[in-house]
Amino acid sequence: MKNHTPLQVKCDGDQGPIAVRYHDKPLRVVARLEYWHDTGCWWAGESEKHFYRLILEDQSIREIFYDLVEEEWFLYKTYD
Repeated sequence: MKNHTPLQVKCDGDQGPIAVRYHDKPLRVVARLEYWHDTGCWWAGESEKHFYRLILEDQSIREIFYDLVEEEWFLYKTYD
């Protein structure tokens, strides 16, 4: 998997994202559109991840993921 931008993410009690700090700007999560768990290509050394597709308060749609091995959040994709 290619390099992804690390993020600071604030989560609720269910560990779902409620705010994302992107380019030093805190953005509230307006909606969680989708969630999925990906086991990765284990044969290629990829780790398990939790993915979220979100609408943020700036009306951007972004996919972020939590890497279970690295224990960090990353930006995966931004939709135009």
